[in-house]
Amino acid sequence: MALKPFRLKQSTIVPLGLAEVWEIAAQTSKVNHAVGLPPLVYSERTRSDGVREVVGNARQYGLPVQWVEHPFEWIYQKELRVERVFEHFPPLDRLIGGTILVPHTSISTEVETFVDVFPKNLLGYPVGWFVANQMITGQAAFFRSVAQKPNATNYFPPARKVRANRNVLQELRNRMRDLPCDQQLIDRLFELIQTQRDEDVATMRPFVLADAWGAERISLLRVFLYATWTGLLDMNWDVLCPNCRVAREPSPHLRDLTATAHCEVCNIRYDLNFDEYVELRFSVNPKVRSASNATFCALGSPALNEHIVAQARLKPNEQRELMVQLGPGGYRLRMLGIEQRCTIQAQAAGATNAIINLTATGPDQAALTLALEPTTLNVHNTTDREQLLIIEHDAWGVGRVSASLVSTLPEFRSLFSSEVLAPGLGLAIKNLTILFSDIKNSTPMYEQHGDSSAYAMVRDHFDVLFKAIEQHNGSIVKTIGDAVMAVFASPNDGVAAALAIHHNMQQANQARPERPPIVIKIGLHTGTCIAVNANEVLDYFGTTVNAAARAQGLSVGDDVVLTSDVMESAGVRAILSQHNLLSEPFTHNLKGISQVFTLYRLMPMAQREHRA
Repeated sequence: MALKPFRLKQSTIVPLGLAEVWEIAAQTSKVNHAVGLPPLVYSERTRSDGVREVVGNARQYGLPVQWVEHPFEWIYQKELRVERVFEHFPPLDRLIGGTILVPHTSISTEVETFVDVFPKNLLGYPVGWFVANQMITGQAAFFRSVAQKPNATNYFPPARKVRANRNVLQELRNRMRDLPCDQQLIDRLFELIQTQRDEDVATMRPFVLADAWGAERISLLRVFLYATWTGLLDMNWDVLCPNCRVAREPSPHLRDLTATAHCEVCNIRYDLNFDEYVELRFSVNPKVRSASNATFCALGSPALNEHIVAQARLKPNEQRELMVQLGPGGYRLRMLGIEQRCTIQAQAAGATNAIINLTATGPDQAALTLALEPTTLNVHNTTDREQLLIIEHDAWGVGRVSASLVSTLPEFRSLFSSEVLAPGLGLAIKNLTILFSDIKNSTPMYEQHGDSSAYAMVRDHFDVLFKAIEQHNGSIVKTIGDAVMAVFASPNDGVAAALAIHHNMQQANQARPERPPIVIKIGLHTGTCIAVNANEVLDYFGTTVNAAARAQGLSVGDDVVLTSDVMESAGVRAILSQHNLLSEPFTHNLKGISQVFTLYRLMPMAQREHRA
């Protein structure tokens, strides 16, 4: 006969809003570390029925303990829980631990921590009570400490002991003093490395840190690139699964990437792309600081899966009612390891309840429109196996430094020119902005002024272009004679750079009246392309690249030709409104491309009057 389980729980009122408390509670590894729980070691194995499961190991009270860790369950800003089924711990069958958050007032939250204990024998009652009491007492004490410092920027205790090489740190700081990046951000990075926990420096994400510090994202990314170049940090390229979006084994170099990857948890093989599935992360160099990447909680915790708003385990034939509240936008509902999914659109006029059956091939609903208010989902697992239900944001998170983005920065290309893909490998990029420029009538210029003088003018023109492109977060891919190919992660940056090129070139012409003025032709397009290794240089190919080159060919000089894809990108028209420009739309067949393009010729209003 099964022994009766019992629950221990404690509640604490924290003088912070629900959203702030969730951000703390969701970082389960840091919470467990803060309360003194031991580090854990996880591995994966396949059961005889083909199901993958996570096995945890730790030393508890000097004894080795092993368990099967079931997937976390949570509902965003409401509750989280995880179940451990013990394999080598005779007194206990399993524990379920979790946290429930309830708004207390508009500026405070009640935090209830609980542990459900399932004894295996009579000894399990005192042992279970002792283990559970330690867990909830430690967590309650941690949340009481949070309550005592409601205005803190970091609620987790600093590292107990930092094993850093002070001499190396000082030498590297001196080397970075003259580098062209934000010195205050460099100071904050060094402070982080010298004071924070191992897990904070073993995996660093610049955009996440920039948001936490209130810093400009690209500025901090530049600091990280220079810090890697000096030897303070190491770079790692993490391949993300398109389903669970969890990073697999990192690669130290781009050339280590392959065309496809496999996620064992989701049991899918997928093609890599450069702007979604490859993320650049950083870690402290071991010569600077010894940092163990120990974990104190499972990798499937809410903080590591910020895109997931709800996750629930349903036993065979189980029916459950889930209460969720979604923000505006798109979501997807899926089952772990099954490709079929249900798309969800959350909007004011949506339904406040829905019925979803989980079948062997996936959710039975193809699409749902749900309300922005609390919504009830009646979910039924109709299969004979346990299923993991996942509701997640359709869009990828904004905290990633994608390989596509970083490869457009001039610092990356100049400091890490050897970071290229393996020869013969091409990775897709969903969106990249390409700029081509050329000098108008450059051939007569060489004939009239001689090779030496003409080349000097071309070299000066390159200085103007390179500076404007780099100032707008772009990077030079290559020069082809007098022409330049540049890339930008954002159409806004590409358009701003094009306008700056013309403005700066006009000033350069006025500063050298003895020279004939240099007139530049510019074209831009944005869209999909392929990143490749071209003679050990990161290069790009595809229709988007060809269209940008053809658009430049239609430029008449002192103008910018944009495709409609660039013009209609968010923010571009706002940039153009800040300049006194004439925009002339026209259509044209671009050579070698079958479709007819709508293009826009941008030129100063004064140039129109001159033409008239």
